[in-house]
Amino acid sequence: MRTLSLVLLASLVVLSIPSSASAQGQSAVRAFATPGALVSGAPVAAQTSVGVQRLQPAPAPLGKPAPFRGDTRQNRALMIVGGAGMLTGMVIGGDAGTLISVGGGVVFLWGLYQYLQ
Repeated sequence: MRTLSLVLLASLVVLSIPSSASAQGQSAVRAFATPGALVSGAPVAAQTSVGVQRLQPAPAPLGKPAPFRGDTRQNRALMIVGGAGMLTGMVIGGDAGTLISVGGGVVFLWGLYQYLQ
């Protein structure tokens, strides 16, 4: 049962590390001025500037403003208690530790789900 606890911890760590592929975005964008031409996302000499620049004002938001996000204290507490439960279950070991660890994982995931809503 000790290996099951280690597998649960390892999978939680792997799933919590953000993927760099999602941050890459599109590698090339079609230019509307010249049909068929690809424009690279890399910086080019025409876009570079050196020295002091005047700041441009931020564009006005389009549409309605973002909805108010309520208090997240309870959700953060659920995630903390769930993580502590998983660690406690791994320290205890055996069948009882596995049960406590899985229960802590469920509490953690429920808190994370509520936090992200």
